[in-house]
Amino acid sequence: MSSQPHIHGRRSSFSVSQALEQIGTDLRVIKEEDRLSWKDVGRVLGKSDDRAADYAAAISEMPVSAFLLACREWKGRFANGVLAMIGAKLGDSEADGSSDSERLCRILRLAHLLSVALNDDQTPGDVDEDELREIGSDTLDEAARAIDALRIRLAALHRSPATVTRLSA
Repeated sequence: MSSQPHIHGRRSSFSVSQALEQIGTDLRVIKEEDRLSWKDVGRVLGKSDDRAADYAAAISEMPVSAFLLACREWKGRFANGVLAMIGAKLGDSEADGSSDSERLCRILRLAHLLSVALNDDQTPGDVDEDELREIGSDTLDEAARAIDALRIRLAALHRSPATVTRLSA
């Protein structure tokens, strides 16, 4: 048994060069999907088109200001790849306009697909890579947004005057 204190707990390590590569990949994908020029990307980042292209090529570190501007513009499409390297993700704090019933359907769809994958004959008890690809990021993202919307509502309940009144009574 170690006598050393566990100040930071368990942390996953990551490579800065891999983080820069991930940011670059995500910038290139956004540029292509949104049919943007490097000048457009640079405008969002508050940088020149050459500097934006450098970030995409992973030959230059992006300052925090540019990273935050990109997060504001493209949200998780931009940030979640690199944030996943440290076990984090960027959630959308804007209200989800769907009903609770629609949210539940998204969550249950994911639960069903996971259940099918977990109960197959090839990898019982595990979701293999092919099954995860079949579930897809859209299904995962839809369920995550549904859960995030419920979290936002719950957080608002904790801040509401009725809650404060109940807590102080």
